[in-house]
Amino acid sequence: MGPILWIDENTFITTLLERVFKNKDLHFYALSTAIDFSYLVADLSPLVIVFDAKTALKDLESVKLQYEASSGFMGTPVILIDPLPGLEFISNKLGEIKKPLDPFKVPDQIKALLRPKHF
Repeated sequence: MGPILWIDENTFITTLLERVFKNKDLHFYALSTAIDFSYLVADLSPLVIVFDAKTALKDLESVKLQYEASSGFMGTPVILIDPLPGLEFISNKLGEIKKPLDPFKVPDQIKALLRPKHF
């Protein structure tokens, strides 16, 4: 599986996920804010962007501007964690994952959402 770009302000769960992904030999890159991430989409060419909805909504204007300005962002599948109103503009939403997250199941949940289109 290609790199996962994970954007979530919850550093506790992100740290656990980072360990799980590394133990499975999967590429994982995390940010705790959505203020400035579009350069990573260009640099990493992630297989998927996983957004925590609350984290994205805290920087909603920045997310919208980056979405509109980056063809890489528009062309990369997005998985939302606990989707909330305000993120409907993301037309490349692939699916969602509900909380509470089980860090040991997340890689398989992502694979299941990606499988029909990317494997």
